[in-house]
Amino acid sequence: MLNDKLRTFFDLVNKAVADHGLDPKAVADAVIIEAFPETAAASQIEGADSMLRNGVIAFLKQHFKHTPPTDDRQLTLDIPAPLTAIVGKLKAVSHYVESLGQYIPVPVLIANPHWLDDARKYKRRKGEETLDEAAVLDELYDAVLDLRDMGRE
Repeated sequence: MLNDKLRTFFDLVNKAVADHGLDPKAVADAVIIEAFPETAAASQIEGADSMLRNGVIAFLKQHFKHTPPTDDRQLTLDIPAPLTAIVGKLKAVSHYVESLGQYIPVPVLIANPHWLDDARKYKRRKGEETLDEAAVLDELYDAVLDLRDMGRE
């Protein structure tokens, strides 16, 4: 029973991807009510519909990032041989292009260098933001330990 529901969900996702591309928000909006009719209805009544939508969007973001599209038409581009070693180092099969608002498969990024540029700049900016946040957490950790030590004196 659960496998049938998951199969139905992913069938709906694949159909929506054909219309909307790898845009998690658009795909989520296209599939939620059909994939989860009872849950969607209950979430609207209980005021949790945005939480349901956000959860499906988060799931689809991860799914699109790590799962190659099943529609062969979406990956008709080959990766040039000199680039395969570099592409092999990537952990994800698609990357977020901020200007498009969706994940784009690596072969499509290669064929569209301006999208590849957007994706790499976005990833670098997110990495720098993560490092900055980690530095503040380091500072907070040190301050917490200093307070603890002061309390022992």
